[in-house]
Amino acid sequence: MIVIEKISDGINIKQATTKHILVTICIKMPIFASLIIAFFIHRSSEDYRGIPAHSYLYDLFYTLWFMYGFFFVSLPLFYLFRMCYIILYGGKRANNRLLPLSESEYSRIKKYLAEKYQKPLIYFDMQPLNSNIVKHSWSKVIGYPGFCAFNGRDFFMTNRQGEMVKFNWNDVREWSHDTQTGGMMIGTGSYAVSAMMHNIQQNEENADESGFFVTIKDVNQPKWQFKTSDKALQNKWMEIFRQVKDGTLKLQA
Repeated sequence: MIVIEKISDGINIKQATTKHILVTICIKMPIFASLIIAFFIHRSSEDYRGIPAHSYLYDLFYTLWFMYGFFFVSLPLFYLFRMCYIILYGGKRANNRLLPLSESEYSRIKKYLAEKYQKPLIYFDMQPLNSNIVKHSWSKVIGYPGFCAFNGRDFFMTNRQGEMVKFNWNDVREWSHDTQTGGMMIGTGSYAVSAMMHNIQQNEENADESGFFVTIKDVNQPKWQFKTSDKALQNKWMEIFRQVKDGTLKLQA
C-alpha cells in the first residue's frame, strides 16, 4: 500500500545561496545604488541660473555604468575573500551549526517510523539538510530531510517538499541510478561572471538529476528520488533492491 504523508516542515538553515549572492551583488545592488546616486547627482547638478541640467535618465545611465564597473572589478576580490573564509572557517562553522539540526531531525524521523510501523529500520541513508533545499528569499533557505530507508517490509523515500512515501515491494515497477555531470562553462574577462552563474545553475541541475530512482504504482507521483552524487550509496540501494527481487533479502511479514 502506498502512503504519502508530510513528515517535516523543514528547517531554516539561515544561509544565502551562492546564486542569490551573485544576483544581489551583480544585479540588485548596482541598480539600487545607481537609482539613489543618480537622483542626488541630478538634484545637485541643476544650474543655479535656471539652465536645465542633464536628464535624470542620462545621469542614471552613467551612474549605472560606473556602479557596474565598480562591482565587477570588486567581485573577484569578494569571492577570493569568501573562498578563504569558507576554507579557513566558514565550512567548519556551517557544519557545526547544521550537524546538530540534522541529527535531531533524523533521530525524530527514525523514531517516528519505528513507532508508527512497529519495525526498526534496517537500512537508513540520509542527505545533509542543505542538500535538499527550497529557496524562499534572499536569507530564507529551508532544508528538508532527504533519505532512503527500509525496515524489512516497507521502503521510505522523500521529496523536496518534506513529503515521504511509504511503499512495499509489490508497488515497485523499476529502479535505477545515475550521476549527471558536465555542462560546465569556462569564461574569462567579461564572460567570467556569466560563466560563473551558469556553472552554479549547472551544478544544481546536475545534483537534482543525480541519485537513486524508484518508480512506483502511483498515478500522481510515480517517480521518487534519493538525491545523492555518492556512487557508493547509489550502488548500495541498487543491490538492496536486487537482493529483495532475487530473494536473498527476505521480506518480513
